[in-house]
Amino acid sequence: MKTLTIAANSLRRLFRDRANIFFIFVLPVVLIFVLGLVFGTGFTSRVALIVPAGDELALEISEHISASTAFETISADDVDAARAQMRRNDIDAVIVIPDGYRDALLNGEVVEIAYYSTPTGGGFDVRSVVEAGIAEQAAVIRAARFATESTEVDPATALETARLVQASIATIGTDVEGEAAGGSGGQFDLGAAQQLLLFMFLTALTSSTALIQSRRLGVSHRMLSTPTTPGTIIGGETLGRFLVVMLQGVFIVLAAGMLFNVEWGDPVAAILVVTAFALTGTGAGMLLGATFSNEQQAGGFAIFGALMLAALGGSMVPLEIFPDTMVIIAHFTPHAWGNDAFATLIRNGGGVADIWTELVVLTAYGAVLVALSSSVFRRSLTR
Repeated sequence: MKTLTIAANSLRRLFRDRANIFFIFVLPVVLIFVLGLVFGTGFTSRVALIVPAGDELALEISEHISASTAFETISADDVDAARAQMRRNDIDAVIVIPDGYRDALLNGEVVEIAYYSTPTGGGFDVRSVVEAGIAEQAAVIRAARFATESTEVDPATALETARLVQASIATIGTDVEGEAAGGSGGQFDLGAAQQLLLFMFLTALTSSTALIQSRRLGVSHRMLSTPTTPGTIIGGETLGRFLVVMLQGVFIVLAAGMLFNVEWGDPVAAILVVTAFALTGTGAGMLLGATFSNEQQAGGFAIFGALMLAALGGSMVPLEIFPDTMVIIAHFTPHAWGNDAFATLIRNGGGVADIWTELVVLTAYGAVLVALSSSVFRRSLTR
C-alpha cells in the first residue's frame, strides 16, 4: 500500500507543473503531425534529362526514363546549368545522352550516358531504369546491325524492320489478383513509432530530476525514518516513474491512432513493446536520478543522452539508411530494438511471435537497469 502511495505522490508532483503536461502529451503529438506532414509521403528524386534534338534513339531512351514512377524527370538543355541546379539542391541528378547517340550505336561504337548525382539522388533507382531501357533498345539495335552487315539494306530500314519484328514477338502478361500484406505504412505510421520511443525515453530520463529533488530535500530520508523499508521507497519511486512513462506511451499510441489513423498493428504486441520500453526507460531514469546529486546537471545530461540515443537508435533517421557497421552499433541502444519491433508490426503485420526477440532484449535491458538503479539508490538512502 505504501508503494502505491509513493507512486501516486510521484505522479501528482510531476503533473503539478503545467509545463510537464505540455512536454509529455502535447509536444509529441504536434511533432508526429509536423514530421508526418513534411516527410511522411517520402522523397521523390528530381532528375534532369538532357537529350540531343532530332535523335530518335535518344528520344526513345528518354521516354523510357520519363515513364518511371520512381523519380520525377525534367527537361534540360545545358549540362553546366543542370549541374549548377544540382549543387543548389534544386534537382537530385542529371542524365546526359550524348550527341550522335543514334549513329554511334548503329555503327557499333561504345556510347556513354553521363550521370551526375547528389548523395541522395536515388542513384540505384535511376540506374536500374536506364539499364532496363538500354537492354531493351540494345536488342533492336543488334538485330538492325546484323541485318545491315548481312544484307545490302540501309541502317534506317533495318532499324525500322527490327522494331516491327520486336513488336510482333509474343509477350507474357500478368494479372494482379491480390497484394501481399505489409508495405511502407501510412504517412504518419513509422514517424509516430519513432517519436513514441524518443519521447518515452526522454520523459523517463528527465523525470530523474524529481528523484534527485526528493533526496536533496530529505523527503526520501524522512520516509526512511518512518516504518518504511528502503525496498518500499525504491519500489514506489520506480513504479511512479514507470506509470508516467507508460501513461505517455499509451496516450501517444491512442492519440496517433485516433488523430492520424496510425496503424500500430497487433494491439497486444504493440502494448507489450510499449511496456518493455517503458521498463527500460524507467530503469535508465532511476539510474540517472540515483547517480546525480544536482538537478541541473541531471536535466542537461538527460536531454543530451536521450536525444543522442534516439539519433543513434533510428528514432530520428530510419535504420534502413544506416551503413552496416552503424546498424550493429545502433543495436546497442534500446531504441533500435523498439524501432525494429514497430517496423515489423506496422509494415509487415507481424504479431507477438514475430517480435519476441525484440521483447526479450528490451525486457532484459529494463530488468538490468532497474536492478542496477535500485542498488545505487539503496546505497544513497542508507548512507
